[in-house]
Amino acid sequence: MTTLTIAWAALPFVIGFTIYLLPRLDRGLAIAMTSLSLGYGLQLILSRSPLTLALLDSFGVTLIADSLSGFFIVTNALVTAAVIIYCWSRRKTAFFYTQAIILHGSVNAAFIAADLISLYVALEVISIAAFLLIAYPRSDRAVWVALRYLFISNTAMLFYLVGAILVYKANHSFSFSGLSHAPPEAIALIFIGLLTKGGIFVSGLWLPLTHSEAETPVSAMLSGVVVKAGVFPLLRCALMVDSVAPLIQFFGIATAVLGVSFALFEKDVKRLLALSTVSQMGFILVAPVAGGFYALTHGLVKSALFLISGNLPSRRFDELRHQPISAPL
Repeated sequence: MTTLTIAWAALPFVIGFTIYLLPRLDRGLAIAMTSLSLGYGLQLILSRSPLTLALLDSFGVTLIADSLSGFFIVTNALVTAAVIIYCWSRRKTAFFYTQAIILHGSVNAAFIAADLISLYVALEVISIAAFLLIAYPRSDRAVWVALRYLFISNTAMLFYLVGAILVYKANHSFSFSGLSHAPPEAIALIFIGLLTKGGIFVSGLWLPLTHSEAETPVSAMLSGVVVKAGVFPLLRCALMVDSVAPLIQFFGIATAVLGVSFALFEKDVKRLLALSTVSQMGFILVAPVAGGFYALTHGLVKSALFLISGNLPSRRFDELRHQPISAPL
């Protein structure tokens, strides 16, 4: 199982570069990778014994693949597969599928990370792949939104990295469990990074613009799985470190209320869906034990709604009220 996990974690990056070299195989290889992730995730959900893989034991660099990871991995597999099928006849280049699979693989890596450094690397790769997908249309608006996403993500991760170093200084380990003995400023810095990446509370209000202005399939991936890469480690910390669980649940409740409050006044379909995602991320954090299953249901439904919104005649509710939606008989 250990060898299988390492091979599965590395395979998306190999397939991503293979797609770029062999563009005729782009969609087939992409679907094959999502199928492998789906099978691996289901195996984790059904397995009763979690896999713990110590990469650098003296530094606390550890991977954990358990049922919680399984739910998130299955979500990532199904959402990415839906996006690939959606783009099947839309003339996307091999570059798009390359970045989609690299993004898929880096999100999977975040879902099995159980230490601050492995998670940092995964989140940084996610930022780069998401940036390239958002900027894919190469319009001025798309490039501006992509640069905005990259700048905010990297700034948030700078705070996170400083917090991770403080945790290591206090515990001589990067493990999540070190948060229980970490100084308050270290926890605050790490939370700033994760709350921003996960779209939690006030720090998540920057995400709706990005999710709404990206292309429809990219919006589906961002809202369906990418945002969960910041939420997953918060869930893991809440389950591993009892002292931070109440704080995480408080942010969950506040986020759920804040997202719904803003969504009530929204008049744009995609921005409404993005604000709904902010609210739903809060619900995931409220009950960490059931967070994996809730993340799965949210990812499937929200990505489907984003893909459907791409076929609407308009994004504005006031215009949709006066435009009939054609439905084949």
